Amino acid sequence: MPEKELITKRERARLLNSLHRYVFWVGEKIPEKVEIDGKTIMLHEFIWEMINKTELSDEDKGHIESYITLLSKKEHEYKTYLETAEMTPENAKKIFNKTAGLLRAIMDLKELEKGPRRGEEKHFHQRLVERKVAEAKDLISFMDEINK
Repeated sequence: MPEKELITKRERARLLNSLHRYVFWVGEKIPEKVEIDGKTIMLHEFIWEMINKTELSDEDKGHIESYITLLSKKEHEYKTYLETAEMTPENAKKIFNKTAGLLRAIMDLKELEKGPRRGEEKHFHQRLVERKVAEAKDLISFMDEINK
């Protein structure tokens, strides 16, 4: 039985460098669930719920903070494993994808934690409504002129 080929130093370096590139995680999928310290976190569902809330409670913010801490720890474990373990290229790619998914989740959670996006969305929505009202008034005016 032939031995499986292990990842080369060059391949390992390429994967690790990819993890450090600016916004490389855009387009990566957030894991459905993650097991950390014996607990299963339904990560994708949690992030989706937080994104769709109009306002985050203090409890929500606390959960977000603790998830960021836990996920960062797990991401560090994956990255260390990727840096040091002997593995096949296929296994290395799996670990890379898991790490990238966690980094994507961490970045999304940090954005939620910051919160300015919500204010920007409210401002944008308000401006959109104002614009629609102005356009409707203009249309009514135009219709009144045509009917005269």
